Amino acid sequence: MCPFVHRSWLLPVLALALSAFTNADELPSVLTVQAQPYTDWFELDARIEPIDQGSVAAQTSGRISRITVDVNDVVPSGALLIEITNTNQSAGEDQAKAALQGALARQRDADRQLARLTALVGKGGVSKRDFDAAKTEAESANSAVSQAKAALVQASENLGYTRIMAPYAGIVSARHVSLGETVSPGQLLLSGYAYQKMRLVLDLPSRVRQQLKNDTPIRVTLPDGTELNLNQHQLFQFADPQSHSFTMRIPLPEQSEPRWHSGDWAKVALALNTRQQIRVPESAVLRHSELSAVYVKQDKGWVLRQVRLGRSEDHQVEILAGLAANEQIATNSWAIVEQQGGEYAPR
Repeated sequence: MCPFVHRSWLLPVLALALSAFTNADELPSVLTVQAQPYTDWFELDARIEPIDQGSVAAQTSGRISRITVDVNDVVPSGALLIEITNTNQSAGEDQAKAALQGALARQRDADRQLARLTALVGKGGVSKRDFDAAKTEAESANSAVSQAKAALVQASENLGYTRIMAPYAGIVSARHVSLGETVSPGQLLLSGYAYQKMRLVLDLPSRVRQQLKNDTPIRVTLPDGTELNLNQHQLFQFADPQSHSFTMRIPLPEQSEPRWHSGDWAKVALALNTRQQIRVPESAVLRHSELSAVYVKQDKGWVLRQVRLGRSEDHQVEILAGLAANEQIATNSWAIVEQQGGEYAPR
């Protein structure tokens, strides 16, 4: 037994294992363990959040006459969300249109008058004073047309404020008004977020931040089981004053339909330094209660030796202590147990 284990309850188990030897020719395949360079992956939990999220507010006064969506609805970009009564806004637009028509009529009349006087002023048929007055009137008419057009644009904009449209394809996360409620400019109506562009947000310890590079490989496991290999991230240049950790953002690929949702958790693994490790197949490790051991081949047979395990990856587990390079172990420890009569099978 390894020197770091001092538990009296393990002695009967190990004594049984040491006394039970089998013919090496009947055993499973043998693996010669070697220390090899492996990438040290640092795993953290990350939360999924949208890149674009916010609330739409009323930009005009009126009464809510129609609500087409509710919380949790998926809406396409440009879809109608809410309608507000538009009596005043519609009347304002009609008034602006009429004012524009009047200004255009005045402009046409002023232009014709100026054209007539321009032809006569060179022949001396009209005074310079009358010509200047006609020119001033034409310029004033042009300014009136520009002002009327601007007023029409503003009136049309105010009318458009009575129809609240979706700024992007997204999911409604909150509704702040009800049908028939009177609203005023600035009042919140709906909240939501865009599901197409999402990102992962995690808190990175300062000691890990020192090992992070711009092109550090990132392995992501999403809630639906999807695994992604990414290499882009954004790391804040300042730490949180409470946790002293650094916020890290990882953009996710765009999704055409909601698969990953705001508030979900995902697993993120960062490839840091490379170090020598001894790894064995998980089938080689015998686990029972707090005992983790492997069968080591020796001259007289197989000896059960306790080991201390590290992280598991790709059906292999790291051996932190208990094995040395060039030692031989059984790749299937339970096959040996079965050949011994199953005395060590867990209950």
